Amino acid sequence: MLEGMLQDMFRRFSGAFLDSAPEQHISGACAANLDDIVEHVVDNVSGRLRARPGYARTLREPVVATFRYIDEIVESIPDPLLCCRSAFMEDPRLNAFFVSPQHIQEVFSQSREVRELFSANPLAGECWALMCVRQQERTQLGMALVDGQVRKDVMQTAVSFTDHQVVSPGLDEPMARCSLKCCIFNGLLAHIRRRATDAQSRVADLDNRIALARRRLRGLGDEPSKERARGALRDEIARLQGQLAEDSLRLPTLNDYLNFVADSLSHPSDFLRTDTRFMRLSRMAIKLDKDSDEPGYDLRLPEIHIASHAPRIGTLVRFPRDELLPEKDFLKEANLFLSL
Repeated sequence: MLEGMLQDMFRRFSGAFLDSAPEQHISGACAANLDDIVEHVVDNVSGRLRARPGYARTLREPVVATFRYIDEIVESIPDPLLCCRSAFMEDPRLNAFFVSPQHIQEVFSQSREVRELFSANPLAGECWALMCVRQQERTQLGMALVDGQVRKDVMQTAVSFTDHQVVSPGLDEPMARCSLKCCIFNGLLAHIRRRATDAQSRVADLDNRIALARRRLRGLGDEPSKERARGALRDEIARLQGQLAEDSLRLPTLNDYLNFVADSLSHPSDFLRTDTRFMRLSRMAIKLDKDSDEPGYDLRLPEIHIASHAPRIGTLVRFPRDELLPEKDFLKEANLFLSL
């Protein structure tokens, strides 16, 4: 139910609703949905925020800002890439992302979400999703065409893509994009919650260490022989107090917590962004210079940055149902292994 509510809200944002900038222009069903989304934010960050009067009014406009930004990010991702065996030799992007046609089938067949989508929709012929991969590069010796001659001792950069993940599959492209927006929105809420929790834990730890050092200092009394120890404790207290003062995120009151959440949602670009990485590759996945004589193709790779996570290459994909591999019967395979 909640996922459907988020998707409905993003569908509205993808339409004319995006053009209504001021919060006061939001009305009717959109306003009702927005109130539900605000409650979803509070549920996923901290239910304590409801104790602050006017919390919903404070969060409405920041939620609109975040929805608008996520909508723009996901809609900027290029059209889907058809991932199937027959396209492997024709589309150089598939040749770069996957090792073989079989590899394409394995990546999608291993996705539980893809299988559940097809199982729940027996008439669906394809699924759409976001595929995330990690780019790796390694330097090696190889053959290359240099000034019209083949050389075997040329240092080359080989490019490969690993850790394939199929994210937020849908029955069509709009549904896949909408599911991805919901996934990113919930990921942002989880990041905000972690930041707040870490900040509170960090401050509590410093406060406890300062209190402990002060108790130890009082316990030393006024004996002259313990002046060195007292000096060391005073230095320790000053150092800890300095760390506490320099901490960039402190949330001592509920109002501070609410303002932190509202500010984070008002500036989603601090945590989310997309870049585009360009490169030229040979069919052997060797990175080529722009002025290289070797035949190759240009690759445009959308790169997604989410909070403190390492950036990943993300591209929309299509996958036909009839290329789904049979699901492995692990119990049967185990019995077969034990019977050998």
